[in-house]
Amino acid sequence: MNDVLMNFFDLGQYAQAPLPGNYNHWLVVLSYLVAFIASFTALKIFERAHRHRSVSQQKTWTLITAIVAGIGVWSMHFIGMIAFQLPVMVSHSVGLTLASIVPAVIGNYYAYSLHLSEDRLANFKKTRARVSLKTNILSGTILGAGIGLMHYMGMEAMQLTPKLLYSPVWFAASILIAVVLGIFAMSTYSRSSAIRGAKNELRKIQFVTALIIAAAISGMHYAAMLAARFYPTASTEILPIGSQHQHLWLIYAIVVAVTLIALISWVSSVIDKRFQHNYRAIKQSDKRIRELAFNDALTGLPNRRSLLDYLSQQQQETPENEHLVLFLLDIDKFKVLNNTLGPTLGDLLLQSVTHRLERVALNVHMVARPSSNEFAVVARVQKSNNPVQAQSHALSMAKTLQQELQAPYSLKDYRHQCSMSFGVTVVDSFKKSSEDILVQAALALAEAKRNGMGEIRLYHPEMADAIEKRVKLEAELRQAIETRDGLELYLQPQLDINRQVIGAEALIRWHHSERGMVSPAEFIPLAEETGLIIGLGDLINEQACQIIRQWQQLGLTDLVLSINVSAPQFQQMDFVDKLNSLLKQYEVPAGQLKLELTESVLMQNLDDVIHKIKELKQLGIQFALDDFGTGYSSLSYLMKLPFDVLKIDVSFVRDMFQSVQKEAIVQTIVQLAHNLGLKVVAEGVETEKHFEYLSSLGCDYFQGYLFSKPVAESEFRTQNTHR
Repeated sequence: MNDVLMNFFDLGQYAQAPLPGNYNHWLVVLSYLVAFIASFTALKIFERAHRHRSVSQQKTWTLITAIVAGIGVWSMHFIGMIAFQLPVMVSHSVGLTLASIVPAVIGNYYAYSLHLSEDRLANFKKTRARVSLKTNILSGTILGAGIGLMHYMGMEAMQLTPKLLYSPVWFAASILIAVVLGIFAMSTYSRSSAIRGAKNELRKIQFVTALIIAAAISGMHYAAMLAARFYPTASTEILPIGSQHQHLWLIYAIVVAVTLIALISWVSSVIDKRFQHNYRAIKQSDKRIRELAFNDALTGLPNRRSLLDYLSQQQQETPENEHLVLFLLDIDKFKVLNNTLGPTLGDLLLQSVTHRLERVALNVHMVARPSSNEFAVVARVQKSNNPVQAQSHALSMAKTLQQELQAPYSLKDYRHQCSMSFGVTVVDSFKKSSEDILVQAALALAEAKRNGMGEIRLYHPEMADAIEKRVKLEAELRQAIETRDGLELYLQPQLDINRQVIGAEALIRWHHSERGMVSPAEFIPLAEETGLIIGLGDLINEQACQIIRQWQQLGLTDLVLSINVSAPQFQQMDFVDKLNSLLKQYEVPAGQLKLELTESVLMQNLDDVIHKIKELKQLGIQFALDDFGTGYSSLSYLMKLPFDVLKIDVSFVRDMFQSVQKEAIVQTIVQLAHNLGLKVVAEGVETEKHFEYLSSLGCDYFQGYLFSKPVAESEFRTQNTHR
């Protein structure tokens, strides 16, 4: 062990003085500049590692950083060695000289990797904590050790006759300088993790860190050179200072290394500019995507997803003395506005509603647009010992909102007034999910819309039960339509003034295997709301054609069967074709099938309706205008559409003796129809008095409980086979 120390350290084993050496001060300055440029370039490259999320990409950029930094350490050392001039011939071992770069690269790689790992962990935890002191000390020590090992390997590569020994004190000082300044450099650079988004501040930190690293490299080198003692031996030939020559290959190697640093610096700069451009574009795209993901594009309001997130957050932040309240409001007949005046005015209306909601003078915490023409308003009300009081306060807020929103809107040159339906839920438990809260408000809104326009409904638990039953009933109705099971046409006779049956109106009935007879008032509106009315209408059409076919076989060729056609069914593009196919399949003769249309059918596209009616009349189908007198524009339809029959609505007939106005309407309808050459059917004839009075007016046909309730087709056939 003692021999090893004696071969490395100057422990006074030589009596003579060491050889003197001189420095070329310009080369000393150049060595520091090379160290600084390499360090600054390496730090800029290291930023690429921070920008990437892929671990493999991070490792690649960290390795490039370490290579550039290692080349800088190596170049600085050998420029410094060339700057140092001894009065002897000096050369360098090629292999060891080139190998000495390895510890510098490895030291830099692991030092930067430690920093990157802790920064990555902070990002994963979504914190902005700086790199820990422990990491700074460890990475700085590794960096300093790599610089020191590289230097002393480079010194061992020297080939000269004097004996090289090191002063223990300066040797220790050189290592200490490298490690301390390495720790200082890593600690300075650790500040960059907290301000990575601030480009100017980041460049300042990189600049200062590079100055410190360059000082660590240079300080370590020149302290180590102070530690070096060159003792002449018997074979040492003393030369005049400046007459010794370095190997040209070493000078070329340094030139190549410095050029490589410059080239990598330029490439890194180009990559950095492109990356920054792409990074800004990606950030802008991310921002836009986030806006689209969480905000409505038309109004800028938070969308359904944002609303759910906000409700979830408010569940935790609402004070114990307050209730969270959600108002869900719908613009009534918004689709009609869109269809008649165009989507541009529809969009203007939505934006105008948004502006009013954002300016409303209530304690509103959030306004959102969860769907097409629905808006959501989140507010709070005070709790009290009486839950009804909070509900009353919420309803009062809803009425205030409704009054504000139902005032007329100026949409370009069009003045529009609309009604708003409201669903309100008062959250009485913080255990409800945001989805549950929104569903409650939606149930209340659906209840409001079922009760008419401009209604306000407060959620109560029974609504959920009703919806569950409704969903189950819908599924059962869908199955009944698909299987043709339980759905049957009942017939209510229509008689002439002589009480002779001239036909019947077909009315659908549903025999449910468990529920028994389901009321049409329950399942017909359900079919209309869910779109099942089309399938149900197709079933009715086919059964009606089957009945007429049976009548033909029994000789009942003069009976006319009337069936009701819904607006969605009549609006189908292939309605005429499907009905024509049934007429041919069941060989239905002309004049024996009559379609009854209500005003809702006629309000959609009048030109299309006229075209379809004319096509169907050519097939021998008759037409009746049902519920005449209940619509405001029925008279205008009579002037354009080729109807055969008018049906007086049951509401006029049943109450005509209790209302002078209704009696006058019945008289007017009968007279108007006859003047237009149309027949008249009176519905709701329940008493002899009804029949006698309508007969005196000249009514043509009669239908009602006075004669028969709707009965199964087999019973109707039995009653009329032998008439």
